[in-house]
Amino acid sequence: MELLLFPLLAFAPGIFWLWFFIRRGVFRPGPRQLLVFTFLMGMASTLPAGALNTVFVDDPTQLKSASLATIATGMLLVVGPVEEFCKFLAVRLLAYRSAYFDEPGDGLVYSAAASLGFASLENLFYVLSYGPLVMVGRAPLSTAAHVVFGSFWGYALGRQVQAGRRQSWQTLAGISAGALVHGIFNVVVFTFWPAAVVLVTLGVAWAVGRFTWARRVSPFRYRRNYPRMDCPACRRRISIVSRYCRFCGTATASGRSEIAALYCSYCGNGNRLDATFCTSCGDQLLR
Repeated sequence: MELLLFPLLAFAPGIFWLWFFIRRGVFRPGPRQLLVFTFLMGMASTLPAGALNTVFVDDPTQLKSASLATIATGMLLVVGPVEEFCKFLAVRLLAYRSAYFDEPGDGLVYSAAASLGFASLENLFYVLSYGPLVMVGRAPLSTAAHVVFGSFWGYALGRQVQAGRRQSWQTLAGISAGALVHGIFNVVVFTFWPAAVVLVTLGVAWAVGRFTWARRVSPFRYRRNYPRMDCPACRRRISIVSRYCRFCGTATASGRSEIAALYCSYCGNGNRLDATFCTSCGDQLLR
């Protein structure tokens, strides 16, 4: 029973928060596989982060009995920077290099996916070590907090996309800000946990605001790629959503079974009928 219960408790909050934030995501989402891979990469980044934390901090879980100065030093100078940099690499090495990473909101979506993958595996380690009751605090606080930390460098990646992938200094600033907030959160969890509730609440409001910004500045806000097809009668290109051909007036519904290909309305590339994304430009094909 525990083999099913423990992973469910550990991963359910991360899946919920991922659903919550991607609904506020982008106008032209990438394939789900890329989102899943980023989540898995975030999980994998937990391992080097944990190893590095152990190298510089003897036992991070035992800091509660240490002095405030020791806690602050460990969290602000080691745990925060190490974990945020590892999560950042989970996005930078995969999703950021993809052709689908093409609007500001992608930085926030994929940073959330990597952060929640990291938090979910971390949750599992805590559940296995301290029992399921540990999720009473981690589910609403720590899991959401990881999204907040990642939103700083995710926002920076989004700004880079907006600027044509220049201004790389923003990435360093984003990682630094995420690491700082991460460290502060960990310090207040160890010293005065009610402050952590306030910090996460404000952080979630910040993250939601960044998603709103990303949708507002997206270059695809007013663009919809409804692919084109050949009219079954005159063979001229018309929109897939057209009920009648604008050239010959033929009803298109009866001839849809004869369609040989869908043509991207942006680049004109021919795609298979079951294609969700154009194989040439990567744009999402709507129906």
